[in-house]
Amino acid sequence: SFETTLSEGLLFERRVFHSLFATDDQKEGMAAFIEKRPANFTNS
Repeated sequence: SFETTLSEGLLFERRVFHSLFATDDQKEGMAAFIEKRPANFTNS
């Protein structure tokens, strides 16, 4: 983070956020939250 500009850092963060938002664990976490139950994460 010290070797990039703020705009480059924000772009990187946005890309990583979007890639992580498409995982099965993210979907399970959101479903568990909505259903008010513990999440069953599979690291996928």
